[in-house]
Amino acid sequence: MDWHSLSIDEVLRKLKTRKEGLDEDEARRRLREYGPNELVGRGKSPIMIFIKQFTNFLILILVVSAAIAWFLGEVVDAAAILLIVTIMGVAGFLQEFRAEKAVEALKRMATPYAKVVRGGQIKEVPAHEVVPGDIIVIGEGDRVPADARLISAEELLVDESPLTGESEPVRKNPDVVLEPDTPVPERVNMLFMGTHAVSGKALAVVVATGMRTELGRIAESLSKVEERKTLLEEELDKLGKKLGIVILVICAFVFVSSVYVTHMSPINALILAIALAVAAIPEGLPAVATSVLAIGAYRMSRKNVIVRELGAIEALGACDVIASDKTGTITKGEMTVKLAWCGGREYVVEGTGYEPAGRVVPRDGRKGLDHRLKELAEMLVKHIRGDVDIIHEGNTWRVRGSPTEGAALVFAMKVLGTDVIVRIKRELIRTYPFDRFRKRKTTVHLTSDSYLVISSGAPEMLLDVSSSVVTEEGVRPLTPELRRSILDYIASIASKGYRTYGVAYKVMREEPPDDVKLIETGMTFMAVLGIIDPPREGVREAVEEVRKAGIKVIMITGDHKLTAKAIAEMIGLDVSGERSVIDGKELDAMSDEELRGIVDDVVVFARVTPEHKRRIVSALRAKGHVVAMTGDGVNDAPALKEADIGIAMGVRGTDVAKEVAKLILKDDNFVTIVEAVKEGRVIYENLKKPINYLLPANIGEVATIFMAELAGLPPPLDAPQLLWINVTTDSLPALALSVEPAEPDIMQRPPRKRKGSFITNRKITYFTILGTAIGAVNLALFSSVLNNVGLAEARTLVFTAIAFSEFGRALSSRSETKHFWYRPLNKWLLPALLASVGLQLFAVYTPGVRELFTAVPLPPWLLGAALLTAIPILLIDEVRKTLKIKV
Repeated sequence: MDWHSLSIDEVLRKLKTRKEGLDEDEARRRLREYGPNELVGRGKSPIMIFIKQFTNFLILILVVSAAIAWFLGEVVDAAAILLIVTIMGVAGFLQEFRAEKAVEALKRMATPYAKVVRGGQIKEVPAHEVVPGDIIVIGEGDRVPADARLISAEELLVDESPLTGESEPVRKNPDVVLEPDTPVPERVNMLFMGTHAVSGKALAVVVATGMRTELGRIAESLSKVEERKTLLEEELDKLGKKLGIVILVICAFVFVSSVYVTHMSPINALILAIALAVAAIPEGLPAVATSVLAIGAYRMSRKNVIVRELGAIEALGACDVIASDKTGTITKGEMTVKLAWCGGREYVVEGTGYEPAGRVVPRDGRKGLDHRLKELAEMLVKHIRGDVDIIHEGNTWRVRGSPTEGAALVFAMKVLGTDVIVRIKRELIRTYPFDRFRKRKTTVHLTSDSYLVISSGAPEMLLDVSSSVVTEEGVRPLTPELRRSILDYIASIASKGYRTYGVAYKVMREEPPDDVKLIETGMTFMAVLGIIDPPREGVREAVEEVRKAGIKVIMITGDHKLTAKAIAEMIGLDVSGERSVIDGKELDAMSDEELRGIVDDVVVFARVTPEHKRRIVSALRAKGHVVAMTGDGVNDAPALKEADIGIAMGVRGTDVAKEVAKLILKDDNFVTIVEAVKEGRVIYENLKKPINYLLPANIGEVATIFMAELAGLPPPLDAPQLLWINVTTDSLPALALSVEPAEPDIMQRPPRKRKGSFITNRKITYFTILGTAIGAVNLALFSSVLNNVGLAEARTLVFTAIAFSEFGRALSSRSETKHFWYRPLNKWLLPALLASVGLQLFAVYTPGVRELFTAVPLPPWLLGAALLTAIPILLIDEVRKTLKIKV
């Protein structure tokens, strides 16, 4: 129902309530009827988190292989496979589960209690017991527990940025009746769940609770957005399906060949085929990928990023568009004076937010501050202090009272210093509050021999009651020319998105009359302050860095078009194009197809709704972009879920936003995203390195057995030997490669395309050549000694040689383009290779162990021959790099 379009009496009548509130019996009945005033939780079930870790196609093949091996009585083989799968699954589960706990710790408490009128008495009740028809009492600093129609209000300002994205608090007016189609940000006679009162007090009647509130509707819309796999999950699925088909064909061939050509028993042939499947599948890859992502998540947590889904780290490194909410993300969500015109001179004000730190610098380059600016600051302290306080708690500065007046008070503190303002005597004797007709506030102060009247508010309205103006030459009559120049200045900064705040004064020798109209006349116009919610420090540099990395930044906000454009220019976004800035009305006039046609040209979307944000992200994804969406409000949640990587703010972020996001910034800082992007790119490169190592190595194992079958030779490796190679000599070097130092040009490369792949057909061809080379070298070694030393010793030789040959591949896999000796030291790779050598020698030379692998001790000359197999495999790839052949 459009409660904002009804009068107060109509609302009370329809809800069958009264200003004295419901009685307790009726409140309990309505609680049973409407249910608790709560949003449906969207947290992840630990069971579902755990199950998700085992849904990759490669993992499913391994689980099936383990089941078959177990059925055939090969308990050790089955256990080895399941151990790898379990380690990978538990590692992924622990990371995501820890992230969920971190999210719970970050969540702000919902309003625990609400003040309601029950039976004519004000009492506190748990917020979840608030029902439609309840009369709620709202005071300064209170969170609104439910959607409500205002009954009465006194100087009520409400921060609705978590819901609407508007950075400026909304002044509420209970007396107006609005049109039914009035958008939410303009419903000044309503209060909404999840917002909070900045100043003033109010009485309101609850019209909707829980999921029926505006906030609840947004939360409900999230269920319409399908969960999608991350880019990494899609990549691994593609890889698994490709390998699965090849593996099944090869295993079937080996099984048939073993039974009918080499006359192996069907059971042993099946075991060999399963072992070959295990050898062909880079089962270490999911474990390595999980480890890489877990390590990346740990590193990112140290940089103020909580990772809720591991795959999002890699996807962030691939993103080419960051669609960022403005309020609280690019900006701090705190009003700040950035420009000041006083006494005919303009000043630039440094610093952001409510921290009283930053210089006030004359625009004309002259040193020092004019005495008139200091007089202005002293007037502001007298005029504002008492109604507004700047509070320092921990590392946070916040304002109690009007954000606009708070910004003016912080400006005065920057001019005078915090010590000086404490000593300024206010001597207030009268206040005339701001109202929507006069659009100004006036205070009267007693001085030693006169009365000082100070007015603030809309500068145009102050000019209307002024007869003089402060100039560089002193106080001069306000001529039409001076008035026009001041109005031109006001218009110029307003067109850049600044909110203008004027100050005027006059001195009266006799006690002022009570009538404000008589007081607010013959004023001296003194100053114009330009106030805006400015960008966070470092954002401009961060935008430039991601631009060099080939990433486009788009700003999405509920603010006015001019304000949004001004902020965009401040952070270095190019908004000069005809279609650079569009607003919600223009979006409404476009079809989805039309939006897709222009979305690449747009840099700023202003006055947008939650549905607009989701449409924007959908259009970007439809154009093939990998989209990271940042935001903190409930209104951001549908787009956060729609995006490839949803990034929520940890401090200002609402619970709904955090629950749908894949990453959470603990410091709410856009700059942190740059570090996350860099980490994502490093992780993507470090995911490719183990793949580049494992696939040729595993193909080499398959090629060794496959070519032996074609040649009519006995299998050069048996099932336990294949499993040992995969569990030990494959895994440790792969893990070491996954922590390679970042390549120096990582942030100068363009993002990879959405349809790009870890494994291209060109790479598969190259890996097949490398794997065939590994197989050929080992098969040649096997066939050359088979007749001289016997099958057991020849198999042991291949068992050792195939492990050592892979170590050469590990060194070459450190980079796709640079020789391994030019890369910075990887402190983990050499120990990993030495450990793998030690494990291989342990399996061959330790009595009681070597029998498990049907191995025999190798004489020194055969061990040396096994070691030499690494050289040709290493040289093949290094020659390719020298010839600059891309794969």
